[in-house]
Amino acid sequence: LWMDPPPGKTPRQEALPATASRLASLLPLMPRRHAEPPADGGVQPFLLIDDKRQVYTLPSGSESAQNLVKDSEDRLFHYEVDDASQSVQGFSVKKNGLTRLWNIELGEPVVASAAPEHREYPHVPVYIKGDSTILYKYINTNLLAVATEESGGTSNSTSLNLYILDSVTGHVLHQSHVPGGAKPVHLVACDNFVVMHYQNPKRTRFEITVVELFQAKADDGPWDIIFGGGQLKNQTKSAHHLESPIPLQQTYIFPAGVTAMATTATLKGITPRSIIMALTTEHIFRVGKEMLNPRRPYIATGAAAAVGGKDNKLPSQFAPTKEEFVPPYAPMLPVKAIDTLTHTHSVGQVRGMISSPSGLESTSLVFCYGLDLFFTPVQSAKAYDVLSPGFNYLVLYLSVGIVVVLWAVTSYFASRKALQERWK
Repeated sequence: LWMDPPPGKTPRQEALPATASRLASLLPLMPRRHAEPPADGGVQPFLLIDDKRQVYTLPSGSESAQNLVKDSEDRLFHYEVDDASQSVQGFSVKKNGLTRLWNIELGEPVVASAAPEHREYPHVPVYIKGDSTILYKYINTNLLAVATEESGGTSNSTSLNLYILDSVTGHVLHQSHVPGGAKPVHLVACDNFVVMHYQNPKRTRFEITVVELFQAKADDGPWDIIFGGGQLKNQTKSAHHLESPIPLQQTYIFPAGVTAMATTATLKGITPRSIIMALTTEHIFRVGKEMLNPRRPYIATGAAAAVGGKDNKLPSQFAPTKEEFVPPYAPMLPVKAIDTLTHTHSVGQVRGMISSPSGLESTSLVFCYGLDLFFTPVQSAKAYDVLSPGFNYLVLYLSVGIVVVLWAVTSYFASRKALQERWK
């Protein structure tokens, strides 16, 4: 069923193939850059992959959809996280089926997995520090985060392993071991960061681990931008030739459990991200990405060192500057009342969240669903692109009117003076 949401119309309806079993994945078919869009009457073609790894092209019988499949065979990939076999597999998508490219045997129960959210919207590929130097984010839309639980053998203790993979090549970009971690585990990934919320039964608390990936590329300065020449042209890179990222990681203590997590989305990706959490206390909570920042400098205290890890020193390239306002690392991540989106309302048993951009860059729309439904706009950096309700419109109108009157008067006298000079 294809639906056009604004008018509520269904431009096309088609039954699934009779041989198709349970749905496993949907891959939209997009034309290459600068290519003509498919002429299917506004219907988006896509590939349907079932749990038997059969590939179907929809809408069926569409010549443009078949041409898109033929043109996109070298850039269509599919991955599967198999809980039963405790493995992750990657496939290339062909017209006649899937071809397995790689397989990773984890050997541990998979407790959570997540792919980057909001890949269809623009993002800011760099981070500008306080001294105007640039950190290049590791943006890879093919990232896959997988969390597994490892038992402690004879003891009752458990631990978690976090794997960040490239779903095209199967390369492990980062692996982290979390001692004492246990289910329930919730993962969310967006842009160049991964956030994991989990329970630590040994210390009877909840914790949040954030991993942020950066490129090893150094800032070449403004002269390279001005005289870089052909090096600044947009180039397409293969996933097989990407350099390994530099990971930064920190862990925080969180005072509540979580049932679902999501990230905010905006049209241009300029507004800082926020992590939206559905708490077990039946509240919806927002925490800014600036608080979950692995670049926060450590203070030489025992508590910070115990939670953050042994090697707390940041590389000099990623260390915050004096001009940059980055709060120092604190083990406890507080739940502030002003960041509670539900205020006095209770939203129970939230199973998932959906966020979408609005017409304003400062505002993201968040919808939570479960036993209760909750919808709210979220402004991570306040309404910086909206005039306040107390804005003095009268002064604005008077200023514009005065400028128009002065322009008309000066134009009249200037033209009159020019005419008099010609008659002399």
